[in-house]
Amino acid sequence: MNNVEKITNWFLNSRIYDDGAYVAYYKGNKRGPKYPEITAYAINLSCVLYKLRKERIFLERAEKCARYMSQITKNGAVPSLTDGALYVFDTGIFVSSLFDLYDLTKKEVYLRQAQQSLDWMYSKWDDEQFSAATEAPFQKAWYHFPSVHLAKMAIPLLKAAVYLKDLEHEKIAYKVLDRYKQLQLDSGNFQLNDDTQITMTHPHCYATEGFLFAYYHSKKNEYLKVVERACSWLVLNQNKDGSLYSMYAIQKEGKEKVRQAKTNDATSQATRIWKLLGVNQDGIDRAYSYLNGELRDNGLPLFKQSSLKSRMFFWRRDVFSWPTFFYLHSLTLPFGQMEYCRDLF
Repeated sequence: MNNVEKITNWFLNSRIYDDGAYVAYYKGNKRGPKYPEITAYAINLSCVLYKLRKERIFLERAEKCARYMSQITKNGAVPSLTDGALYVFDTGIFVSSLFDLYDLTKKEVYLRQAQQSLDWMYSKWDDEQFSAATEAPFQKAWYHFPSVHLAKMAIPLLKAAVYLKDLEHEKIAYKVLDRYKQLQLDSGNFQLNDDTQITMTHPHCYATEGFLFAYYHSKKNEYLKVVERACSWLVLNQNKDGSLYSMYAIQKEGKEKVRQAKTNDATSQATRIWKLLGVNQDGIDRAYSYLNGELRDNGLPLFKQSSLKSRMFFWRRDVFSWPTFFYLHSLTLPFGQMEYCRDLF
């Protein structure tokens, strides 16, 4: 059984799935919390696998996850079940998945849910950018603030322009991209946000995916140029073993790159970007070799365990959902066929 089959079986049958929802991680017999954002990704991935394999189980899984998500939303907004905040990013990922599911089923209920969630997202729009989240009771993290990951919100907005037949969504998508294009540095990497002078590789890939989908949608060369520069930065910073670090200092004269933990989510995402653009085949092969070596119970940990510092004990879990989802999707992609950008999640 090859890795695609093994990981697909894991996606359907492992402890990462919990009665209509996907959890963040599991370790042994213990599962982490249900994770709405990742459950929305599972809808997207189930749609991708259904189109590839024509097996009804994937469509059934997508619809079951969509029902779960619709039940937990608050006026269309997707909550975190750990900090209680409502997230624009997570809601946008859900909207994107609903359009993918509508495309396969033609069920109007998915368009109605998408519209309700979009209406809530727009309540967090100030004509330049989205706010990231409503108030959370815990200490603020980067994803509580408007950061470059929100460039990926171009994907649900551009889909909305198509499926809801309203070009106003497209205009907002382009405003979002214009806002975060300003955070791309001369070296091609995205600064995390206006106030944080680092590049986090996972949000960098999110932003790159938003611009890549926008190029696929619009064929505007300005977006392709952003993607090519962001892609080249990933190639330049790939480690010899195929991995990427989770974080890099903004390069300043006389300062060296910060060496952080090796991260499997961004490494998987980078392979998707390279495959869609048809570049860095050797780097893809090295990344796949590295990721294959990281598999545990046919799923990926978030970080390479040997690269974690002791203070990062929380992340020492066996298997995480989203890096494995990205890796499985990457494995299904052909090399250099831009039209598969339609399936980005």
